[in-house]
Amino acid sequence: MEEYTLKIELLTDAVFGSGNSVPGFVDADVLHDEYGFLYINGKTLKGKLGEMASVFVNILMEIDECREIAEILQKKKEELFGVAEKYSHSKLKFSDCEFSKNIKDYFKCYMKDSDIKPEEILEALTHIETQTSINYVSGVAKKNSLRNYRVINRGIVLYSSVYSPKKLDDEDKILLASACSMLRHLGSNETKGKGEVRVSLWLKEKEVTHEYIRLLEKKVKLNA
Repeated sequence: MEEYTLKIELLTDAVFGSGNSVPGFVDADVLHDEYGFLYINGKTLKGKLGEMASVFVNILMEIDECREIAEILQKKKEELFGVAEKYSHSKLKFSDCEFSKNIKDYFKCYMKDSDIKPEEILEALTHIETQTSINYVSGVAKKNSLRNYRVINRGIVLYSSVYSPKKLDDEDKILLASACSMLRHLGSNETKGKGEVRVSLWLKEKEVTHEYIRLLEKKVKLNA
């Protein structure tokens, strides 16, 4: 089995909604574990990368000299990420995207012997924003439209492990690295400037994102 790591840096504040609320305090909460640490669901991350892989393949399809490799990558996309709305044993498995194990283990150990509560961890990593809906005819806020929602602070770095039962070939590497590079937003409220991210692909301690993307140039030259 081969294991890669995705590193996701939050360049702006972000909202990874959980669908839950805290009555009387937060109308829309974010995903967090029992210790107060934030995370992104692995299936959600895989789905977003699959979307970016499709966009990448479609772009290549429009370039004559890349069409042959694009057809190969289209098949690879289905193998790696599966087919939308169909159950399949796709090649890649993604863990939840969360804080590094060292950080979590340190705080979990420290919390046993201190008064730090999960709520305090969550509050240190997030803040509350308020929004309301405006009646554009009168210019006045709509009645009962005031909402509080929790927002994740920019600057946080999260990690996801990516597992493949077999070693990735060049086409697999091109597709996965390109999808990572193209994924620029995660979560909701993107139109309000939330959720801008930088995603990079790592093998052991080495970043391989751009190295793998450059393999495309070699493939195109060989097929020319």
